[in-house]
Amino acid sequence: MSSEQASDSPPTRHPPPASRQSWWRRFLAKGVFWRKFLRFAAMHVPPWIEPLVIACWAGIFLLFAPGRQAVMSNLKRVKKGSTPLANFFRCYRVFWNYAWSLSDTMRFREMRVVPDWEFTGYQHFEVMQATGGAVLLSAHMGSYDLAAYLLAERSGHRVIIVRAPEVDPETDEYEKQRKPAEVQTEFNVKASDLAIDLLHAVRDGGIVAIHGDRVAANIGELPATLFGEATRLPAGPFALAMSSHAPIHPIFIVRTGRRRYRVVAYPPIVVEASRDRNAAFGKAMAAWTRDLEDIVSKTWYQWYAFVPLWPEAT
Repeated sequence: MSSEQASDSPPTRHPPPASRQSWWRRFLAKGVFWRKFLRFAAMHVPPWIEPLVIACWAGIFLLFAPGRQAVMSNLKRVKKGSTPLANFFRCYRVFWNYAWSLSDTMRFREMRVVPDWEFTGYQHFEVMQATGGAVLLSAHMGSYDLAAYLLAERSGHRVIIVRAPEVDPETDEYEKQRKPAEVQTEFNVKASDLAIDLLHAVRDGGIVAIHGDRVAANIGELPATLFGEATRLPAGPFALAMSSHAPIHPIFIVRTGRRRYRVVAYPPIVVEASRDRNAAFGKAMAAWTRDLEDIVSKTWYQWYAFVPLWPEAT
């Protein structure tokens, strides 16, 4: 290439640094600023002021349209016949509980403040803890880190927590740096990357904990009916249970008060080995959605489903 030709070619443009390109994103609903703010408050604010901080944090999050609209859309299915105004105030209660759960998580991470625990259906939880080799299926409730700590503390088995990465890259990096050391945490960026490792872990007696109430990108789906309406839920937990011949244990973490939580365990679900995989998955999914409906109906104000489960109807 001649010098004349080189001079006529457009100059190479390098993208601006991420910090300069998207600094303002940290102030969005899923940005890292709010996690850091709550962490600072949990560590430095006197306990008697904490409720005011939580109330303000929840009020600020109510202003962000996407999260508010998603929660209100989901509540419309849970609370049949409810009005938009009623669901608006219910939405605030969801954010309020979410803020408390995050605050408890921050206190545990930084100061090892462990909340009080109580159990419902302890016999099912005890069977999983004693035998291992299980898939723990849960929902977006309570505190993930606190639940992981409880599971690791009481179990002599390897515990693997599978979770979706945060949408905001800065928030994702912040959370990864503070994941609990007691358990192994994996991020399901792509289902196929984890499938074999998780299968070996369960077959070796480990407990794999997965959320089963929301489909993330690049994750397999199954049709489901939830609160009388068609939706899609993750296929991974059911495929893992079928391949490993391990039971699924529906277990939920519910906040009952200030630094108090309840573990709610339901009877295990068996995914039958069958040539008709669709029928086997459908039967297991029906059992899962029945338990999910039951816990969400009772504790809808703690269901942190910040994306619409029925997006076509929003």
